[in-house]
Amino acid sequence: MNAVIKAENLGKKYIIGHQKQRGGATLRDSMAHTARGIWQRVRHPLSPNRESIDLEELWALKDVNFEVQEGERLGIIGPNGAGKSTLLKILSRITEPTTGKVRIKGRVSSLLEVGTGFHPELTGRENIFLNGAILGMTRQEIKKKFDEIVAFAELEKFLDTPVKRYSSGMYVRLAFAVAAHLEPEILIVDEVLAVGDASFQKNAWERWRMWHRKDER
Repeated sequence: MNAVIKAENLGKKYIIGHQKQRGGATLRDSMAHTARGIWQRVRHPLSPNRESIDLEELWALKDVNFEVQEGERLGIIGPNGAGKSTLLKILSRITEPTTGKVRIKGRVSSLLEVGTGFHPELTGRENIFLNGAILGMTRQEIKKKFDEIVAFAELEKFLDTPVKRYSSGMYVRLAFAVAAHLEPEILIVDEVLAVGDASFQKNAWERWRMWHRKDER
């Protein structure tokens, strides 16, 4: 069997800031700190005051290694903050790793950051074509599946309305519908199957079962 996903020494680092505690500072220290803060504000008025922030490195992932063989299914479990979504974003090319590399063979569809690439000023119709192209579909593929996507999202009445006027549920439903009609060789799924109302969740799970049946064949 061939490895379709291979992760080697993957790591993802974020820089987070904390407000500095200056309880033991002298008057001289406080005056110097204030002067540096004012000077920074003059030079960079829109930037945060670094004199008031302690920066900390946070590794969401570190030294992650695994392989997924053709035909296999892999589930990632762990508590909140364990780095599950970060790993899926790296596999989906939404974010780059800080260290290591990942090799993927095949066409990938991701159902996690649904709506990435949607433009708020464009209509639902226009965003179907835009988002489909970002996900790797050709224009002909999108046109062929357009009616299915619209029917799946159940948003026919609002198709020519800018998505900035959609509710959050409508927005996610349309984004999910586009991603769900990409025919991938590798499917990456986070928690998006739980979005929407009961009727939409039923449709989402039916789509999920259809992918499983294709795998089994």
